[in-house]
Amino acid sequence: MNPVRNLKENRKIYRESQVLLNKVKIKDNGISNGVNLTNSINFQDLKAPLFIAWQINAECNLGCLHCCEEAGGSMPDEMNKEEIFRFLQQVVDLNIPYVALSGGEPLLHSCFFEICEFIRKHNISLKVETNGEFINEERAKKIAQLRFRSVQVSLDGATASTHERLRLRGNWNKAISACQLLIREGVNTEIVFVPTKFNIHEITNLIDLAYSLGVLGVYTGKIMRIGRAAQNWDILCPSDQEYKDFFATLNDRVTHYDGKMKVYYYPYDVIEELKYRLKYPSASVLVLPNGKVKLIGPLPFICGDLKKESLAKIWENYKRAWRKPKVVAFAKKVIAEPKLLAESNKWRGV
Repeated sequence: MNPVRNLKENRKIYRESQVLLNKVKIKDNGISNGVNLTNSINFQDLKAPLFIAWQINAECNLGCLHCCEEAGGSMPDEMNKEEIFRFLQQVVDLNIPYVALSGGEPLLHSCFFEICEFIRKHNISLKVETNGEFINEERAKKIAQLRFRSVQVSLDGATASTHERLRLRGNWNKAISACQLLIREGVNTEIVFVPTKFNIHEITNLIDLAYSLGVLGVYTGKIMRIGRAAQNWDILCPSDQEYKDFFATLNDRVTHYDGKMKVYYYPYDVIEELKYRLKYPSASVLVLPNGKVKLIGPLPFICGDLKKESLAKIWENYKRAWRKPKVVAFAKKVIAEPKLLAESNKWRGV
């Protein structure tokens, strides 16, 4: 899942959110260069989340140095097919309008297209985040037929050597090919770029490359200090000056491609986001491959288990959890000591 990672009594809100969704772009983690719809809604009043960020598997063919989920091998207790579709039926019954699928690498999940077909059959907006390496001509056609809101392909360099330095075992050419195949089939295709010390200088060329490919937009923002990124922080995190130059370049590219291609960026880091979420929690939940539901990416707290509880009950747990003293205290401790972000995947109950 990338940094930027929120859309219903809920049908009325859904209709209104669809109107707004046509005007702005929304990222599942609340990062965009536009408007975050969940910020304008009091999540305590909602009977269900507006958005589901779902890591459908942990399996991945890559070993990215910045992976928030520390993906690689499968979890032994991942949801089975029956559990998956029981969860999805609850998403439908609760009228949740927007789902984003990530992993691991979601296209490695044996039920990937069945999941996508179910979601789209019920007119739920669907985004998929992928490394692109398993998108061939046949799969691009399938995705086009299902009319996803978008497919986001991770491209962390304007050159193969840079991309593959961050994405161990990755193949830059396959990611480029995925974009080309998807665009050829008319799929809304977006590129996600995560800046690090050794690729941040390529942002201009990366955005220009994205435009030459014909993508809908480019998403970027500060690297999230979670998972492997936290473990590799000293070799990944750009300096303040590098970020200053980076955002100046982005402002230039926003102007340059105005009306031609969207360039979205979020200038705040995960600590600043966490400060905001303590006051204004997002109307969304993060579902892990094993059915456990996290409060938010940077914190280790689990507010429910879809194998044992209904999504509606977990949503109520989620709303209460943000007011619990131990959650608030730990969040404030993380804000004061950012190194504690390394514990974000050491899950614990609220």
